Amino acid sequence: MEVNEMTYDFWIMASILELVEYPDETNDDYIPHPTFQEIMDVLDIQVPIKEIYERFFDQSIHTGDVLVFTNKHLPHACIVLDTYRDPLDQQDLIQFGWRVTVKDVRIIKQLSRELYDHCDFSIRYEEGQSILYEVLQKECYPRKYYYETVYEQQIKQYLV
Repeated sequence: MEVNEMTYDFWIMASILELVEYPDETNDDYIPHPTFQEIMDVLDIQVPIKEIYERFFDQSIHTGDVLVFTNKHLPHACIVLDTYRDPLDQQDLIQFGWRVTVKDVRIIKQLSRELYDHCDFSIRYEEGQSILYEVLQKECYPRKYYYETVYEQQIKQYLV
């Protein structure tokens, strides 16, 4: 990342269930949460949330990588999902957030607060410069998580 490009980060810990919405309670069809969809639209980064959501529930506990989706035309903007499943978690928590350029801060700040404030299971909300610095450092991986065995979390990057 170029040093002269000012960015602003948002980082949330909440249930992965908060990123999708079930419009009809009588069936299992779901869509990306409308506010999350707005964030993806503003950043012009479409995350395959259905695939991530289903893979999250199919993966074993004590596994899950950090997924980074970057706009190939705006390399300073990205959406990050840390899909690690903590063995002791009973609320399907993940950490997720976005890095935006200064021009998008106002609208993304409003949408991020809206998404967080409407979460049923929300734990933490952070925003500011360099919040995602450590999460995005490739040299910090693999990250080791210890529970009966060691899990080495990877970072996976996608240009979209």
